Amino acid sequence: MALSVTLLAISIAVVASVLLVAIPHLGGPSTMRLFLRFTLAFLVCAVSACVLYVISRAGGGVVFQIVGDTAMVLAPSLLFVGLCVLTERRALEPGVLAFALTVAVAVVSTTVPQPTPLAVKGVAVAVACTACAWAALRAPAEPTRPLLVIAIVSAGYAVYSIVRMLIGVGAGWDSATVLAGFFFVPAMITGVVAAAVVTACAGWLIVARARLDAARRRSAGTLVVVGDWRLATAAYGQERVRMLVVQLQAAARDLDPNAVGVPRGVEVVLPSPVATLGARVRDAYGWNPDEVALLSDAVPTGTVRLPILRSSRPPRVRPPRT
Repeated sequence: MALSVTLLAISIAVVASVLLVAIPHLGGPSTMRLFLRFTLAFLVCAVSACVLYVISRAGGGVVFQIVGDTAMVLAPSLLFVGLCVLTERRALEPGVLAFALTVAVAVVSTTVPQPTPLAVKGVAVAVACTACAWAALRAPAEPTRPLLVIAIVSAGYAVYSIVRMLIGVGAGWDSATVLAGFFFVPAMITGVVAAAVVTACAGWLIVARARLDAARRRSAGTLVVVGDWRLATAAYGQERVRMLVVQLQAAARDLDPNAVGVPRGVEVVLPSPVATLGARVRDAYGWNPDEVALLSDAVPTGTVRLPILRSSRPPRVRPPRT
């Protein structure tokens, strides 16, 4: 009895520790960073479960088996929480569900003799993976292809867990053929491959999302230029004005590493870009007030504009309808 209580306490402590590390406090990281945190926790738990099962089969004892069962269920549960975060939901409610499911498996593995915990674990893993597939299909994040792959892998592993459980129940969990040939090695390989694919898709999603955000951010940039090019060149000369443009672009990159140089100016994403860049070039590059006054967020006045061509023919007048 004391051993069972100790093992149960260890399992609950493992689950609580992982969830407390994964779930941030209020005002924590962004959605994608939080999703990355849960994905990494999922990968750690999946790999840990495989290692614990290997140690258990090598003579490590029942402790490694029980903690391995706990980690096996906790891994897809954490992935489910991370996918729920992508739907702009809070992580607390899915985290509570993940905690409850994992602790239930830990209780059964600790208090109920084998082979019942094997069947319970198989059902729990299938439930968690099905929830992952459902959450991945509902997530509105872009692009959608990584989420679709995660949904397919999760659904496939849920089916695999159910089939594996049914075979164990039908053929007998104590069968040497089932335990050695069909269950252990294929389960390790399948689990590692599934975890690797899901993690790769999560990385794909995060990188692609960062690129999309950068593109959208850049599309909202402001053009800051030397506004009156003719006046500036007449007052300071071509060489000095070109140097002003070079310094303006350098100052912009000091404040916005993603700044893009354009003819006679720069495109930036900054609050109050003209005032901000004006202060920067004045303080860092020694511009005088008249040079700072040349900056504008409009199209340069020296830009060549095409005239609007008008037809010499009189406009056609349509006869009124009768």
